[in-house]
Amino acid sequence: MAFDPIGSHSLILRHGLPAILRPLTADDRERVREAFHRLSPESAYLRFWTRFRELNPRFIKQLLSPGDDTHATWVIILKENEDIPGVGGGSFWRLHDQPLNAEVSFTIADEFQNQGNGTILLAALWLHASSLGITHFIAHVLDENFVMRAWWDALGASASRHDREWLLSLPLDSSLLSSGPVANSLRRWLIQLGS
Repeated sequence: MAFDPIGSHSLILRHGLPAILRPLTADDRERVREAFHRLSPESAYLRFWTRFRELNPRFIKQLLSPGDDTHATWVIILKENEDIPGVGGGSFWRLHDQPLNAEVSFTIADEFQNQGNGTILLAALWLHASSLGITHFIAHVLDENFVMRAWWDALGASASRHDREWLLSLPLDSSLLSSGPVANSLRRWLIQLGS
């Protein structure tokens, strides 16, 4: 069975937590707001590159609007736990001037970081984007975001430094992934979610 870009997937996260991986919907507005409020100032800064107290309503609207073939947002939500708005989310946005490329970004709740959840989201975004003809992901990562830089490096992304950020590029071809635990985990999730 091919990857369903509007379907949901039941998962068991680390520590045995049951969860759902699914696309973000218009009904998730409050979930997005609450998830942002729960981020530590450092996590919010590393994701959005600025310090602020509220998410821009226009940004939330863009996240929740159907993207057709231009963007998608996927989220991981715990089953049977409404106290936690989400484990994390990831989005891709097709570049208008380079339609085979899409910019990708992730936000993982502080208590769920460094547990492989970004890799799960990357697999969903990869399969979704590939189904739309996108062949490369790019990411902009702050110079001081050592964790994300190491993660992209472990996947085999190419990197170039510009001022205070790194531009990372990853072809959506699993045969070009590096070897090692992070890339192997992504390969497993691509197979699991794509079958």
